[in-house]
Amino acid sequence: MSFHADDKPAGAVGLFNSLIEDFPDMIHSLDGAGNIVYVNRMATQLLGYAKDELCGMNIRQLYPPEILDAVEQGFREVKRTGVKRVESLFLAKDGTRIPVEIRTVVQCDGHSAFARTFSISRDLRKLKEMQDSLIHAGRLAAIGELAAGAAHDLNNPLMAVIVAAALLKKMANKPDFPQEELRKQTSRYSDKISGAASTMRHLTTRLRDFARGVKDQHTAIDLFDPIQDAFLILEHRIRTNNIRVRGAVVKAKHWILGDRNQIEQVFLNLLSNACDAMSQTDVRELTLDITPQSTGGKPHWCCAVRDTGEGVPEEKKEQVFKAFFTTKPHGKGTGLGLSITRSIIKEHNGEILLTSEPGKGTTFSLLLPAIPAPSPAATCESPAPSQR
Repeated sequence: MSFHADDKPAGAVGLFNSLIEDFPDMIHSLDGAGNIVYVNRMATQLLGYAKDELCGMNIRQLYPPEILDAVEQGFREVKRTGVKRVESLFLAKDGTRIPVEIRTVVQCDGHSAFARTFSISRDLRKLKEMQDSLIHAGRLAAIGELAAGAAHDLNNPLMAVIVAAALLKKMANKPDFPQEELRKQTSRYSDKISGAASTMRHLTTRLRDFARGVKDQHTAIDLFDPIQDAFLILEHRIRTNNIRVRGAVVKAKHWILGDRNQIEQVFLNLLSNACDAMSQTDVRELTLDITPQSTGGKPHWCCAVRDTGEGVPEEKKEQVFKAFFTTKPHGKGTGLGLSITRSIIKEHNGEILLTSEPGKGTTFSLLLPAIPAPSPAATCESPAPSQR
């Protein structure tokens, strides 16, 4: 069957060609070498090339250089399996990077041998903008809740600064205070002031970046950092609700490639949901573990967030990931947290899995591709923040 809309419409074939040409998403077809043999009108509008330019190109020219290895792997996979769905990036003629969802099927010849691919690519830019807006709204809601505990979190280091400064002044006003002792005490109290100020700066900086939704490029991330920051934001809720935190996060061991703020949002959503799930239970334990796992022959980190809440009924396990679905009381949730979480994890080439049993709690497991540590670093085990 021909895909060329230039042919004069004739019956079903002409109608099919017309529909393909005017389809609202980009459609393209590749031969076995990856050369483009057909594009529809939307492809020219999306990418900024003329049709004859695109049909003289290899598909690899439309991808950013850093994802070409993944493109090669995907092309081999679709030839083997016959079908593939993936989120990727196209590179337009003017250099614009366009996020797309690509659905591909393979067409075979009369001998069941590979003939060409047939792909439909949907522009995800508006969807990503909407998602970013929803993530920002979620951040603002979290910041509003954090305000109740921020005064307490800042009060401790601030009190250390005030006390240390007062003691320094008291010592300085004693003319007969031994000079050597004064020097030692001054150094000690200066260190206390410095440490307290650093704690406050870290809290306010992360709070500011989180509220603004500062976007990072995908870089090497130590999972210790976004997890600890998520716990920091939720520390007041964990403490006031008498939730016991179990597990340990290991510094400079669990590395992934991604956007730190988005990964922080993921853990904030999951930990916050776990706290809500335990609001009506007597035993309140939140556990976070990170273990190595091989998925598809490649190394991954499995990050498991477990609670001792009421659990999720079997018939609702898939629904919880749908936008606007929520099991929380009216006014307590938007039903967007897990939908956004799954979208972010997919963007990071990962998976999110749910296991739950009513009355026995829920576990959300994140499978994220592991990468080697960017540089040798000493590792130290630090327990996740717990109730004080």
